[in-house]
Amino acid sequence: MSSHLRPLVLALPMFLLAPAAFAAAPSAEEAARRYFQAENTFDQKALADVLHPRFVEVSPLGEVDAHDAVLSFYAPEKKAPAPVVKVGDIATQSDGTTAAMTTRVSFDASGRTMQLTVGLVAVQDKDGWRLLSAQYTPYRPKPPSH
Repeated sequence: MSSHLRPLVLALPMFLLAPAAFAAAPSAEEAARRYFQAENTFDQKALADVLHPRFVEVSPLGEVDAHDAVLSFYAPEKKAPAPVVKVGDIATQSDGTTAAMTTRVSFDASGRTMQLTVGLVAVQDKDGWRLLSAQYTPYRPKPPSH
């Protein structure tokens, strides 16, 4: 074998394994954090990696979008400036292969802080955790007591 080809041949197994090794998250919570980060930065590739093929998202307005529609919203040519999303603590209930999570996300928009409660479901396969669903619910703070 040519000495020029040896490094390529030796690197090939790592190259072939890399997409599978990094596609899914090591925990359900990490999958959720990757999801929020990918949406916030319009990282369509990272979003595709963390979403299960049967993923469904329910928007704060009640609109239901399946996997491909969600990915289409984050196409690079649609990227627009977005406020940084802050993800709160993630409460998780899991049986080992399925996890139901709840968290609160917030961001500053037009001089005020907006908050949403998000319910997420993740499933684990041989490669790691992927999100199966996300549902956004607007959070309305309690009015001050008199």
